[in-house]
Amino acid sequence: MASSTPRSSAVRVLDDFLDEGTWTALWSDFQFMDLHPVTRTSGAWKLDDGVPLGGEAAVIGRGAGAAGPALAEGEFDPDAPALDALLEAVLAQLHAAPELVEGLIDEGWDRVSGRPYVYPRGTGLSWHVDDHELYAGAFIYYAHPRWDVHWGGELLLAELPADEALDELPIMAYRFATEAYSAALLERGCGRFIMPKPNRLVLLGGAPHMVAPVRAAAGQQVRASVSGFFLRPDASAADQA
Repeated sequence: MASSTPRSSAVRVLDDFLDEGTWTALWSDFQFMDLHPVTRTSGAWKLDDGVPLGGEAAVIGRGAGAAGPALAEGEFDPDAPALDALLEAVLAQLHAAPELVEGLIDEGWDRVSGRPYVYPRGTGLSWHVDDHELYAGAFIYYAHPRWDVHWGGELLLAELPADEALDELPIMAYRFATEAYSAALLERGCGRFIMPKPNRLVLLGGAPHMVAPVRAAAGQQVRASVSGFFLRPDASAADQA
């Protein structure tokens, strides 16, 4: 029987990522930022994914975090955008520990983007693969202050055989005809999940993934996250969200 090593290692998880001041500032920004529906019938969101909300994206250059955090632990500049502070912290982490992304994030990216998303109960994101021609990798940061395991919202990742190229699976299913995409993932048939633990950073390679719907048990609690990409030079402004 043939076997291959699943590419379940195409993810890195860092807990307690931001200092308390920056995390609190970012969560506070979620209370007041402009949020707009992101539901659509093209792209990864499907009609039954509900109506998540999205904020404005931020983009900073790769060299921004080279010098490391500008502030001492636990400090935060109230005049600086908290989203920018998160992106700088991501870059500082990669500069300090490049081994974290070896074999995970491709080289050749020159900017990192981040966009806030809010998933109320009943919302999620369908299975898809990030466009590897535009993105060298991705990340997710969970900004909400608390989460219960019964509320859903897990990040699900499908395993890929080690010898399978990422472009062997389409980026996403067609708008309505999803059977072929479903069959391709069912053939692989296994994967892993990552809970949306508060103040957690998840670094992603190219594995197929989805956001499980937030369950009714969440009530008025929301899954508040920042999703970002390590952008290749050819990625346009429209691709940065």
